[in-house]
Amino acid sequence: MHPKKTAIIDAVFASGHIITDHEYQVTANTEGYLIKSFVDEGDTVEAGMPLFQLSNEIQSENVSNAKVNYQDAIRKLGVNAPERVQLELQIEQAHSQMLLDKKNYHRYQKLLATKAVSQMEFEKIKLQYENSVRNVDIQEKALSDLVNSLELNAQNARTQLSIQQETNNDYFVFATIDGVPLNTVKERGELVRRGEVVAAIGGGGKLAKLYVAEEDIHEVRLAQEVIINLNTEKGKMRTGAITKIYPSFDEAEQSFIVEASLGGDVFNIYHNTQLQANIIVNEKEDVFVIPSWFLLDGDSVILKGGERRYIEVGITNDQWIEVLEGLDQTDILQEPSAL
Repeated sequence: MHPKKTAIIDAVFASGHIITDHEYQVTANTEGYLIKSFVDEGDTVEAGMPLFQLSNEIQSENVSNAKVNYQDAIRKLGVNAPERVQLELQIEQAHSQMLLDKKNYHRYQKLLATKAVSQMEFEKIKLQYENSVRNVDIQEKALSDLVNSLELNAQNARTQLSIQQETNNDYFVFATIDGVPLNTVKERGELVRRGEVVAAIGGGGKLAKLYVAEEDIHEVRLAQEVIINLNTEKGKMRTGAITKIYPSFDEAEQSFIVEASLGGDVFNIYHNTQLQANIIVNEKEDVFVIPSWFLLDGDSVILKGGERRYIEVGITNDQWIEVLEGLDQTDILQEPSAL
């Protein structure tokens, strides 16, 4: 067998599965039993949509009570509220009395000038008028104080209602991004604790999440081509490219993790589909190669006749080994298994 010229590809193998570009765990903000699911796995959801509801009988009662209190506060603040109407009527009566006392006061001033009434009688009418003016001021201030108090009461009631409604929202689990429910962890009737995962939501495009061995990660770079074979598409190859390299070793997987784009139509690809991938780390055209099983101890081959020849190798893969120095196309190799 002679060395020959051909193209050779050096690739890093990785296993993995399909993920979505934006994926997050939906957690509960409070504790309760799961009583309702508004969506099913695979549905399309929008940010802000309710996904699940937890039991909240006590909180619902708190919201109802707060709503009643707020409505009562608004009713009391209304222009036709009894307490307000009564004070306005008292002001009207006090104002009428003041106008009457004012007329008497001016009349007695004229009578005093003609000595028709005594100074004592005039002072009595004057004091009555001054009391009427003060009474109008007192009644108007009382109305102003009442309105301010009722407005503050309504504001506090509205605040309490908002607080109770916000707390009530904690019993609903909402979507924070547009996406698709990938799986639900809890079933109807199950207890959900605060901070516990209820479901996983995936949004954006589909990606390949790849696990790369420690000894290979130094060869992986962004934008390198990736050949991907999904377990659900036997015999079909997809091409992609490295889009992200996680900077830390994953203890749970005992691997480094990288992400790759996924070429072709991805509409019918399911989340978590298992896959195998080859990351192209080097590629050369028209190079001298020999079959990989002809190499001995990583540095030599056997020529026809039994001579051992030391060589310098370049790119290696499961099939071929690039020969940089030590052989040419006239050399004839002997397969090691034939020795």
